[in-house]
Amino acid sequence: MPFNPNTFFVDEAGLPWGLSLDEAAAQLAGRDWWEPYGGWPNLRGACRSVYGLPATACNLRAPASHKPILQVSYELAPPPKHSGPQAVAPNYWVEPLTQLLGPPEHVQKYPGAKHPGSVGYTARWTSGPLQVSLSVFGGIREDEPGGPAAAGLFLDYLDLVALAGPFVEAARVQSAALAAVAGQVMQRQTFTTQREQYPFYLDDYDRKAPAPDAEVRYQAARALYREGLYDTPALLADQLSAQQVLLWAVPGQDTWAVSRKWDTVLLAPSAAPRLELVTLRPARGSGSVMLYVSDLNLSDDYGSPVLAELATAIERATGLTINQYEDYDC
Repeated sequence: MPFNPNTFFVDEAGLPWGLSLDEAAAQLAGRDWWEPYGGWPNLRGACRSVYGLPATACNLRAPASHKPILQVSYELAPPPKHSGPQAVAPNYWVEPLTQLLGPPEHVQKYPGAKHPGSVGYTARWTSGPLQVSLSVFGGIREDEPGGPAAAGLFLDYLDLVALAGPFVEAARVQSAALAAVAGQVMQRQTFTTQREQYPFYLDDYDRKAPAPDAEVRYQAARALYREGLYDTPALLADQLSAQQVLLWAVPGQDTWAVSRKWDTVLLAPSAAPRLELVTLRPARGSGSVMLYVSDLNLSDDYGSPVLAELATAIERATGLTINQYEDYDC
């Protein structure tokens, strides 16, 4: 099977990057999918091969079912004549992948990894917008639903800007609409936390300095990774410190907004957003309080009542219910 960085495969079916998870499910109709993993929405099922390598399973993942697939992974089968629980030599996969992609740009070995749940070898290639990673397990994983697996192959689409256009534009339009009415806000409450809050963060871990297009990439990542996270209107942002959170009624709408200095989410009574107040009691860590308001994540010191007060104010303003949980900071 030839390598094309603009296409990923589920057996013989070639699918273009940019396809949403819902669209992929429609194109792959008739396949049996297993129970999905936690985390991002995903399609997970049996797969016989990828790039000529025997496989047992594939997993297509996207930040939301209506958003583009950003990662496809495959569980790779051990060689046909392999026996026993021991790890497979990495060259079984590295050699054919090198023929497709050239020499790996990064290799890491972990000599102490002797358990199937561990990883003993990793290699990484980049081809255009695609990062290809190989992880060789420390032993054979016998109990996988597709059959014994000896390694994993991961395809990550890195050019978020190329895929995010419609979502960035939708966020820009909504942000502009909020900015247009910010000067008319009449109902508002400000809450000051002990901790500083932070904007949505894109971890460019492979870059030693900000990229020239960092703001464009930030907007693309936020639009893809977060649902309904908009720019806080400058008029309001200028009045907020990094420790302050604003609850305000959107003029002309039956909607409330929650804003930190950089990001804003909208709460309509008809919506069903994630609303959770989580208290982590001190254990190994010092404890904390976290409030999840849709995709706006806020945190404060353990013992501070501020986020609980904000949660109560949100409930009173919107009629929505905040679910409360307690655990230990382990």
